[in-house]
Amino acid sequence: MSRVWMTTALGAALLSTALVAAPAQALVPKTAAIEGFLTSSGGGAAADGTYDMTFNVYANSSTTTALWTEGPAQVTVSKGQFSWTLGSKTAIDVAKIAAAASPFLGIKIGSDPELPRRALHSTIFAMHAGSADTLTCTGCVSATQIAGGGISAAKVGFNYAGSTTKGGPAVDLACTGCVSVKELKFDGDVDLAGNSLKAKNGTFSGDVAAATITAGAFIGDGSKLTGIKTPSGECKTAGEVVKGINTDGSLKCVKAMDPAALPKDGLNEISNDLLSNQFIDTISTKDTKVAIPDFQGKEAISNITFPNIGTAQTFSVSVHVENTDLSLLSMVVLPPNDKKVGWKLCDPCGAKDSKIYKASFTPTAKPASGDIGYWIGKNPQGLWNLKVLDNAFCILQASGNAKYCDPVKKTDGWIETWSITIQTLSNQKVAMNGNLLVSGSVKVGNDSVACTSLNVGAIRWDKTSKAFMGCDGTRWATLNNDIGRSKETAGRTCLDIKTRNPQATDGKYWIDPDGTGKDVPYVAYCDQTRDGGGWTLGMKHWYQDYIYSPMGGNRVGGWGSLDTVHTVKDYAYKMSDVRIRNVIGAKENFDVMFDQNGVNTSYSYQNIEYIIMRNYTGYWRFDLRMPESKTKKTIESWHHDGTLLWTGDMACGSTHSGGRGINCYNVSNGAKSPQGGQACAKNDSRNNWASVPHLYMYEHNSDSYIYICNGAQHTSGHHMSHRYWFRERN
Repeated sequence: MSRVWMTTALGAALLSTALVAAPAQALVPKTAAIEGFLTSSGGGAAADGTYDMTFNVYANSSTTTALWTEGPAQVTVSKGQFSWTLGSKTAIDVAKIAAAASPFLGIKIGSDPELPRRALHSTIFAMHAGSADTLTCTGCVSATQIAGGGISAAKVGFNYAGSTTKGGPAVDLACTGCVSVKELKFDGDVDLAGNSLKAKNGTFSGDVAAATITAGAFIGDGSKLTGIKTPSGECKTAGEVVKGINTDGSLKCVKAMDPAALPKDGLNEISNDLLSNQFIDTISTKDTKVAIPDFQGKEAISNITFPNIGTAQTFSVSVHVENTDLSLLSMVVLPPNDKKVGWKLCDPCGAKDSKIYKASFTPTAKPASGDIGYWIGKNPQGLWNLKVLDNAFCILQASGNAKYCDPVKKTDGWIETWSITIQTLSNQKVAMNGNLLVSGSVKVGNDSVACTSLNVGAIRWDKTSKAFMGCDGTRWATLNNDIGRSKETAGRTCLDIKTRNPQATDGKYWIDPDGTGKDVPYVAYCDQTRDGGGWTLGMKHWYQDYIYSPMGGNRVGGWGSLDTVHTVKDYAYKMSDVRIRNVIGAKENFDVMFDQNGVNTSYSYQNIEYIIMRNYTGYWRFDLRMPESKTKKTIESWHHDGTLLWTGDMACGSTHSGGRGINCYNVSNGAKSPQGGQACAKNDSRNNWASVPHLYMYEHNSDSYIYICNGAQHTSGHHMSHRYWFRERN
């Protein structure tokens, strides 16, 4: 093939077609038709047939890269003539071609070289105008680009919006944002039919009528809202509480929580873990180092008395035993409900010659026999026994056996200790985690339980002593130990102070025996040690002391100073009879303790004795001799080391026995005479008195006597004095 001729008339014809008027909605074609004449190498028309043709559009006549390519396409040639529609197989990239200043078309037939290029005319550029169909243009055409009178109502073939002076009304206006709100003013109601009005905010000067109003919040006090039904009344079903309000204004009721439905261990769940009734308690035996009989056919026994502290949730037994050979040892625990078989902890209890056994048993770490898990969910209160049996004689000479093997006592080792540990679900106590803040008062009860390691730190109110007491793990101790330390905290007597404060020691205290009577509180000296304490010093004197001469008619009065309580002679001291009677109490039933400062060296080496007269009943007086007790009394002689030397009775109140106060002479009621110490439990005197006993507060000659187990202790001119202590009987 030699060449192709493409007629320019085609381009002109296509251009004419592009300028033909069409409806506004018509689309601009996206193809372009070409015609040509194909000649042979001899110059004549090419043979009829179908030829492979490839069409390329270039930016100019010389560039090697095509802007657009279509083919190879099979084109029919007849008498040398052919035609083809560009873009029928491959869409024409109109924008890219339109951007070229002078695009050229090249045609390649088969494998022949491309034929000479031909310039494209305006037809191809008309395609680019078709993009205006989808053009989005706001403000792209200004008034200066439109000829005057170019647009008028007569020249526009569609309805448009406008004012009364600028155009007719719009019938099917499509307009978003094209009308400013300031241009709008409604002259009637806006009927949205079934549609909704959506807005961010709304301001109304009149009423709002609606079937339902839904809002996230109402601002204001609501005082002018009307038609709102206020809920009232109560839940109609027993056991229900109000949860909320229904849309119709009625109460929404639900079933209240039933306390009976709470788990027994649920106290922590409902108190945010501030309260709990679950405890872990360990009770150990009080029997330490219980010796194990050495192959004697009997067991060593150690006991635990487990208190009533609640139901066991967990349970374990721990044992510590030492012996020369654990392989010859067996152990059994007897719970409260089984005193015959029990649980066999071990048999044997270790390897040969092993000596120290420490083990704990639980429902999972089981003993050799027996069901520890039986006690889960039960109260293990009661007596528990551990029995250990040694099954062979110990060999003292064997290595390490000397510590345990005792041939003399016939023992082999010991039960060091054992214990029971449980986690309890207690019905007796509640634990609190954190601080208890109380705006009112807290009442503490009179807990009668013994003070042990289980309740160490506990506080109780003791009704007898009328004092707060705390548990230190072994005993209850009074907390308010300021009793009697000031006029404002005066106790009734020394016994009252000791009862309310068991830790009270010897010394001066404020007392007020008559309470709200005429006598004001005063200071007394208390012996809070001997015989349980509670003794109030009533008098101290000696032979022909200041009681004798200045007394005169003042025998019932009081005199002297407590500063001389412990001196041998110095100044005498006496409480008035009224005060002593107030200490004794209205029942006139009391005890008296006689003791002395110094010693009568003619009859004794040392001061070792004090006397207690118990259960004396009578009207106290010191101006006259007191008669015999109205109740059976007992007289005891006590050694200072705490040994009871003698007990019996003496005849009191006879004419032979002194002049003032309580005076007794000789034994009575079948009592054996102490004989100045010779018939006493201990005889530390010089045995220089073997006559009848004397016990005089004030003899006719103003002397005082204690002749019991310490020899003849009368003051006379000796370097000593006697004291008399009183204690009421409850």
